[in-house]
Amino acid sequence: MTKKIIIIVIIFLLTGCFDHQELNEIAILTATEINKNDDEFIINAEIINPQSPDKTTIVSSPFIMYQSKGKTIQEAYRMIKLSSSRYIYPDHLRIVIIDEELAKNDISEILDFYLRNPLARTEFKILIGKDKDILNTITPIDPISSNSILDTLETSSNYLGITNIVTLNNLADMKLNPNKEIILPSIELEKKENNNDTIKNTESSSPNTMYKLSTLAIFKDNKLIGYLTKDESITYNLIENKLKNTIITYECEKNKYLSYEIINNNSKITTKNKEININIDITGTINESACNIKLNNESNITNLETSLSNYLQGNITKNINNIRNTYNSDVFGFLDIIYKHDYQTYEEIKDTWYNKTFKTIKINILPKVKIIAKGNVMEGINEKN
Repeated sequence: MTKKIIIIVIIFLLTGCFDHQELNEIAILTATEINKNDDEFIINAEIINPQSPDKTTIVSSPFIMYQSKGKTIQEAYRMIKLSSSRYIYPDHLRIVIIDEELAKNDISEILDFYLRNPLARTEFKILIGKDKDILNTITPIDPISSNSILDTLETSSNYLGITNIVTLNNLADMKLNPNKEIILPSIELEKKENNNDTIKNTESSSPNTMYKLSTLAIFKDNKLIGYLTKDESITYNLIENKLKNTIITYECEKNKYLSYEIINNNSKITTKNKEININIDITGTINESACNIKLNNESNITNLETSLSNYLQGNITKNINNIRNTYNSDVFGFLDIIYKHDYQTYEEIKDTWYNKTFKTIKINILPKVKIIAKGNVMEGINEKN
């Protein structure tokens, strides 16, 4: 009995973390950008500045940027130790930007690296970089950082609908689904003479250089093949129930417009008789109108709801057809819907999906618009008798 107790005590004494690192030995990675030149990966790594401000010290930036190269992504990260004595710790990684030239070849290797890393969380956000060294566009005042990019990404996703948020988990799900293609948000640098409200000014070394989130990047067979337009991106998010809020500008009279704000939507894709049906229930408000529509009349509101439904039906149909004909990429997962709900048809068409069926299958768009507020507290000038 005594021997057993001694063995148990020894086991507890010898137990520990084999890869334990002290806090003062780690560099906390918050964002990274992956480029490739010939056969070498180039990594830009945003590290939290460990220096704590006090009365005698002014920290110029909360982050330090490192760049390194390697034949593999892991080697590139390890080479940062040539400039820093600390061990790269990825548990707080928030943003990964993948260079578009790298994404045109295949993103499988990048996905594989992060999924194999036990220290990396799987909730960081992934974007396609349409320009190189986005994270390296810095100034003495303020760098482009993971904080600003993430805030802009969330705001744009919530209020514009032209982008969305994709985590490593989401990307892995798309990659592992043989019946659906990958789609990711994108980011780019832009030079402007004057600032505008939709661009984040970074006050970089070139004072007119700014970053902005762009439209959705579309893939086929794990390779980047292009970018959707603004309207196509909104259509994708609407159908995929990823649209939280956006404005629809509708021409209610010749050269006169109204703004319909979508505040809630619910889309459902079904299949029947070898056709795709997309039912979309949309709820919103009229925020602005330059047209002579008497919105204090229930009949007029009903007619406007019908007109908006017809407009969205035509616009969504056009955008889906543009995506089908331009990219021949099933980012909507129509084949996956058929697989789940009509396996017999799936077996018939799966081998000729892209060569024959995808571009010709009938898609029925069935939107239903509801106006819950007309936006005025008393009669507007265009609504008087």
